Amino acid sequence: MTSITISSERVAQVDAVVRKFVAGFHKPIESIDEFTSIYSPDIEWADHAFLIRRVGHEAVIGLQRGFTWCNQPFKAEIKTIIPTATGAIFEQVWVGRHANDLVRPNGDVAVKATGKDFECHVLMVLQIDGGGIITRIDEFYNKHWEDGIREQDYLVMKGASMKSKV
Repeated sequence: MTSITISSERVAQVDAVVRKFVAGFHKPIESIDEFTSIYSPDIEWADHAFLIRRVGHEAVIGLQRGFTWCNQPFKAEIKTIIPTATGAIFEQVWVGRHANDLVRPNGDVAVKATGKDFECHVLMVLQIDGGGIITRIDEFYNKHWEDGIREQDYLVMKGASMKSKV
């Protein structure tokens, strides 16, 4: 196995970028320039739950606006930030209420509001260039985030959890 060395400056840079990224989804955008300052104009955001690849600032702005609209209140709790040679892997827990429909730009309802409180575990892989700009995001979570619960409330199974033959 090959090891890599990441400077303390790079670790601090990556940590700051991840925290700014997460904070950008806690409330409506106040300044487009400030919000997009951490994203490459050609940002690629792969949402592996909905099988969508968003490209560019407008796509990320639209996602942020839709997400903050449908999830009220909302916050993300950062659990772990792991700097990598190309950016970061980080875990967060989304906590909120699915208060409003998630609506596509054409007006179609993508996800009907449930009104339920939720807690959803999310893993993201961010590629962050040397200037602290996010160039790619790979996002992994449960497609039904609004049904999410705290990990301590998961079903606990001990021993064999699946039958190998039916």
